[in-house]
Amino acid sequence: MHGILVLWVSLFSMTMQRHMFVQLLVALLVVTSALSSIVILGSLFTNVPSEVLYSRAVLPFVLGAIPINFSILLPVSVAIVAAWYYTNLVDDHAIDALYATGFSYFSVVMPGLLLALLATAFGFYLSLVEVPRGWSRLLDAVYIGTHDVDPSSLEPQRFYTLNDHSRTFYFGRRLTGDEIAEVFMQERTGDGGERSISSPVGSFVKTPKTALLFLANAVIQTRKAGERAPSMVSVNRLWIDSGMRGSATPERNSTHLAELGSVAFATAYNQGDANYRREWMDEAFKRTVSPILTVTYLLFGVRLALLGFGGRQEKPWRLYAIYGGFIVHHAVLLLATDALISLDRRLAWVIVVFVAIEICIGIAVNFVHPAAIRDALAPSSRPLIS
Repeated sequence: MHGILVLWVSLFSMTMQRHMFVQLLVALLVVTSALSSIVILGSLFTNVPSEVLYSRAVLPFVLGAIPINFSILLPVSVAIVAAWYYTNLVDDHAIDALYATGFSYFSVVMPGLLLALLATAFGFYLSLVEVPRGWSRLLDAVYIGTHDVDPSSLEPQRFYTLNDHSRTFYFGRRLTGDEIAEVFMQERTGDGGERSISSPVGSFVKTPKTALLFLANAVIQTRKAGERAPSMVSVNRLWIDSGMRGSATPERNSTHLAELGSVAFATAYNQGDANYRREWMDEAFKRTVSPILTVTYLLFGVRLALLGFGGRQEKPWRLYAIYGGFIVHHAVLLLATDALISLDRRLAWVIVVFVAIEICIGIAVNFVHPAAIRDALAPSSRPLIS
């Protein structure tokens, strides 16, 4: 009889843990997708050039942004889901029922811990494999969207912004397919200088990579940064790289650190100066910090819920405060990592120490008795000793 009872308890425990894990997994997918969608929509209407937003390049941009955002938001989503799910169990007295049937504390936490471990592995896969590919798709989409301007599709008497908003182009009339009249172009440099070019007539000549603009009897006005009066010069013939597309699809010639695969990235540390190595270290932390903290965030979320800090019935705002706390903490950590390493790459040790302390605290609070934690956080609630 005792053996049958032990077997029944074991089967019930496995079934219950499997049920909890599935619910946590579904909630994690929903929360991560929702947060990622919010971030992508925000970036589309705030940071993405209009040439990309209102073109076919917007779909590759979104597809590239999905793994990037998933990798960053996955630890926060795990924490939010853990706090929400275990708070519901506490408020519904399901935790007490599980303890009454023989569940230990770690049996209750096990489904969430398993989810966090899987999320950690998936986070490393995203950050090391899919995120570099996502950055390539995203940067390609931005480049094509801002450079995939066909000269034959331009309409007269309209101003066009080209080359990442550094060039403004205008023409008054179209004479033939590739010939235009009353041409005006203004270029702005990074240091604040300007160059304006005007010509009565011009023509486009396509090459595989770009479209060249040939101007006859052009007038060039150049004003360097800090100068008030521009210098002026007239030329009979002038060839300009218009920055518009040629006969082939535009392709980027540069590769960013964020696009490098794991092997290429690991061997790229000594391929630049001190500033390059700071950028390399910053990118290395971006790829590793979020997955490493996933389990720690889960432990904090579960412990806060089981301590009753996220009770939804009496003070539901506390649960939302926990959500906001995790989001703010993660954002501040990533921004602080970027800022510290930008100042001095040796400050990366500060981030390493902070992450190690956070991991230790996350493990420690799950071994301390709940009453001791409540007394430490609210010492005034202790009974007076006469």
